[in-house]
Amino acid sequence: MAHAQTQAARQTARWQPLTLTLIAALMGIGQNGLLVSLPLLVAQGGFSLSTWAVIIAVGSVLFLPAAPFWGRISDQHGPKFVVLQALIGMAISFALLLAATVGAQSSANPWPWLALAVLARVIYGLTVAGMVPANQHWAVLLAGEARRMQAITSISIGLSLGRLAGPLIASAVLVISPYASLTLMLLLPVLAALVVSLMPHCAGKKDESHSSASLWLAPKAIWPYMGYGLAVCAAIALLQYNLTPMLDHLTEWSADHVSQAIGYLLTLSGIATLAVQVLVVKRQRLSTERMLSIGAISLVTGYAMLLMPHFAALVMAMLVISGACALLIPAYTSQAMQQLDDQPGKVSGYIAMAHTLGYGLASLLATLTLSYPPLPTVTCILLSCVVAIGIFIIKPPAPSC
Repeated sequence: MAHAQTQAARQTARWQPLTLTLIAALMGIGQNGLLVSLPLLVAQGGFSLSTWAVIIAVGSVLFLPAAPFWGRISDQHGPKFVVLQALIGMAISFALLLAATVGAQSSANPWPWLALAVLARVIYGLTVAGMVPANQHWAVLLAGEARRMQAITSISIGLSLGRLAGPLIASAVLVISPYASLTLMLLLPVLAALVVSLMPHCAGKKDESHSSASLWLAPKAIWPYMGYGLAVCAAIALLQYNLTPMLDHLTEWSADHVSQAIGYLLTLSGIATLAVQVLVVKRQRLSTERMLSIGAISLVTGYAMLLMPHFAALVMAMLVISGACALLIPAYTSQAMQQLDDQPGKVSGYIAMAHTLGYGLASLLATLTLSYPPLPTVTCILLSCVVAIGIFIIKPPAPSC
């Protein structure tokens, strides 16, 4: 009897973290799958590409306030509720987006359908923003504080797998219909929500702070780690914006060839990120401190390699930068959680907010720097140096008791 219970506990211990990893992958599948679907959706009529860009941006902006909010809810009531509402919100969002897309293509007045599409992305931003904070919180609760790094990395692996699989899955189903990708992203969250509803509730220590300042302001103890997240993501996004000008400068390829090359570079970066996450971080090859130091040095080195005017140097730089980010992000997230052991969901939410701010900052930097060829690369190097200086010089505050 005892042996059977032990075996059942081991099986539960295996499938629950795997389920959380696959749920995290849904975000990557949805985001990249939608991007792959856009050319076909635009070709069908309805919304233009620029309109789609605004629609998508609405959901992304709402991650800023929503991610910390759901992180706090996860701390107070457990992560299961937050993950469930995120999956339901994702399903509703894609259902409305599908309805708006089909309606706009068959209507003389697209404005009501545009309003419905914006509403879909509002729902997405306000609900799905809780997915990563709650998943990370749940993974840490299942793994235990001693294996916090591996728990966080398992969610990062899910996101990486989703970003790699998203374009492949979308390309496969789009053969059936231009709306097939949207339909799939309506069905997958529903299936995932059914699975999550069967998982046992897992609650940690509650956040007992009730002051208005503590509800909305990030604790000072995690400010350095939010700074790392902002700088790392700003540099990554700015590099992605700058890939087309860089390839135009380095080669004489046609626009189609450049577009294909960017796709290959991003896929290669995704593979490098996943390899480091699985082979190094997940297997505890390095301590958190070593991950931060090696990641910081690699980040500066990778962006510095972009100064060499060769395509091979660009490929190597992308690989080095991807590996560096795969080391840095789980390491500084883990250290941030260590500062506030009793509020992992809240911490994860603020780190996610910092990442979103970084992508937003990159959009601003792109408008200011892309007209001057060397400036985006120099800006990326400066951002990576800020991260390195913070890691090597600024001492983290003592963890709260």
